[in-house]
Amino acid sequence: MLPMASRRVWINVALFVAGAAVLLSQTSVQDYLLSRSPHERLMRHFAEFEKKMRRDPDIRRALEGMIGSDSENLQQLSQRGTARLDDTAFLERARIMSTLFSQMSDRACAHVIRGAAAATENDRAEFEAALLRLEADFVSKWMDCLHKSMIAEACATPMRTVTHGEVVSAFGALEQKIGRDASMRVDSGLNLRASDAELVWAWRTVYAVAPTLSEPHGAALLRMLAQGGEVPDPPPPPPLPRDVP
Repeated sequence: MLPMASRRVWINVALFVAGAAVLLSQTSVQDYLLSRSPHERLMRHFAEFEKKMRRDPDIRRALEGMIGSDSENLQQLSQRGTARLDDTAFLERARIMSTLFSQMSDRACAHVIRGAAAATENDRAEFEAALLRLEADFVSKWMDCLHKSMIAEACATPMRTVTHGEVVSAFGALEQKIGRDASMRVDSGLNLRASDAELVWAWRTVYAVAPTLSEPHGAALLRMLAQGGEVPDPPPPPPLPRDVP
């Protein structure tokens, strides 16, 4: 039998080992001890996020039958589901995109706006660098936004289409906020055929200003972006009355 003092020593050692095991299981400590670079930590965060998305039953059902890798298909779900977000999620996404676009060049932002097919390896590297410059909490918020879009698409949440009248009213609120000249520049720059600089200036402005507008104007502008970034056509005029003999 061990003496009382020796038993206390072994109990303390056992408690230390148990505490160390819990501590070492934490990601941040593992990253530190294994000397993971910030880029490695970000890639690990991505991998864990994808794994979590594949475990979601609604998303897993949506992935069935899709052609391509899970990463590509999850990206498609997110892109398609953006237009299905509710107003609150739209406004939160605008704040996130405003911050992200402020960290990226006009060229890279323009490629994001025009679609994934236009993106280059340099754009992806710039996107990752932007995330690395921002706090880890921002990356979590961005991934939460992606998750909401994926769920909206997987569950086929009804998509509310913004009308011409709603956009006109929203541009009126935008003009009151930033002035007529800037509002007209936004209107002109939202054309996907505009130069990179003008296109990105318009989208950055909408992302930054929309959350500050009274509702429903901010969400209407953001839904317009999700529908392609151009003002929808007005409804056709009513038919002229027939001549009464």
